[in-house]
Amino acid sequence: MTEEKKQISYGKLISREDFESDRCIPMKVKAKLEDVPYYLFIFIPSDEILKISVFPSKNPVIKKILIRLREFSPELVKGISDILKNFKLGKSTIHTTGLCFENINCFYETYMSVVDISASLEEIKAEFLKINRVEEVSIIDIPVEKW
Repeated sequence: MTEEKKQISYGKLISREDFESDRCIPMKVKAKLEDVPYYLFIFIPSDEILKISVFPSKNPVIKKILIRLREFSPELVKGISDILKNFKLGKSTIHTTGLCFENINCFYETYMSVVDISASLEEIKAEFLKINRVEEVSIIDIPVEKW
């Protein structure tokens, strides 16, 4: 039996100082990224590869909204999209993805730079839970960490 997945990705927020001192990232790549105080690394592991994405961030307050689903459907995706639009979270969204592991363990994830959100995170969570096929919603802090 396959191990049950708990989420698609893992995020880590680091300071510019740690980013600049990292020797794994080529200087030519670093030079292409905006010079900001923080960098969000999103790691998406699979059995054979590890995908790493890097997002420059001016804001140290990053949250991940993790939604566990029964299954994907067009109505569900529209419901999630409507909530993001209703709460004006489009400008705050850094990265979004959704995936089902072996037709079970379905997830939707979005990383957000929390700046000017008019509603509380609990209100946003409650709205997601109203969508048909949403089983669980977690809001996870992505703190600044040492590299």
